[in-house]
Amino acid sequence: MSILGITHVPIVVPDQDEALAWYVDKLGFVVREDNSDPDQGYRWLTIAPQGSSGAHFILMTPQESGDEKRIGANGMCVLASDDVAADCSAFAKKGVKIMDGPNQVGWGMAAIIADRDGNPYYLVQTPS
Repeated sequence: MSILGITHVPIVVPDQDEALAWYVDKLGFVVREDNSDPDQGYRWLTIAPQGSSGAHFILMTPQESGDEKRIGANGMCVLASDDVAADCSAFAKKGVKIMDGPNQVGWGMAAIIADRDGNPYYLVQTPS
């Protein structure tokens, strides 16, 4: 038995459609899955960066008591970029909050951005 990788990262959001629009419009993400089960009252909505074959983000509404506290409280995820400075400039023009950077660091370039609910993302660029 062995762990093969990370497939999904949940992001608790107050409204799936508003969150979806933000990630698509601001970061250029695409929908990977959008399935609803009316009997369960649950919508399975996943997104990922365009062209990514890695993990998907699950945009999910609170399901259990206390889940509301998870909105905007995700741990930092790392997003790869081929040009952090250009991405930050484009994101800022779209209203994305740039929390830090872009900064030259010992291993490349980095910045921290936040989504509409305040979840932080570490944007990194390693030398080619």
